Amino acid sequence: MDFEIKIIEFLQSGQNAFFDTAFQMISAIGSVIGVIVVSLLFLLKKRKIFFWYILSYAVAAGLIWILKDQIHRIRPYDAVDSIVCLGGVADDFSFPSGHSACATAIAIFIGYALFTSYKKTWERVGIVLGCGLYVALVGLSRMYLGMHYLTDVLAGIGISAVFCVLGIILMTIYQRQKKGRNEIENGSKKS
Repeated sequence: MDFEIKIIEFLQSGQNAFFDTAFQMISAIGSVIGVIVVSLLFLLKKRKIFFWYILSYAVAAGLIWILKDQIHRIRPYDAVDSIVCLGGVADDFSFPSGHSACATAIAIFIGYALFTSYKKTWERVGIVLGCGLYVALVGLSRMYLGMHYLTDVLAGIGISAVFCVLGIILMTIYQRQKKGRNEIENGSKKS
């Protein structure tokens, strides 16, 4: 845990008003606010994805809530005097990072929607890099703000990634089965 404290101290050693504001904004985009905005986008534009996105995020968020309640890891700014809370004070525990989980869910489902829409290699590489950068910035913001340790961030990312990838796999299976049933029904109607 000492190395995690050193990471946060290093990040906060460059503290200034610009970084404070920028990382608070990035952190907000990686919160439930971001999840709601993306939910609305999916509801309006990609309804087939909406249910699976909400389901995957809800399961991940539920597990994170349970783990926070069971593990009781104190936030870095409460544990170490040299770390400052640069955002709003949280009333829950540190492990795992809910913001990192939100950002991961957003990145995976937005990335999936874009990846399946664009076919050129350079576009797909850009999508993957952009989504990865977004998740990394949210995780970095949580550490810079003194809210989480690196392991909190990595656990939030990992938990969300598992459930979101599982959600996409189940969505794909469901859509293939539905397409197969429709083809069978349409084939029998033509006979």
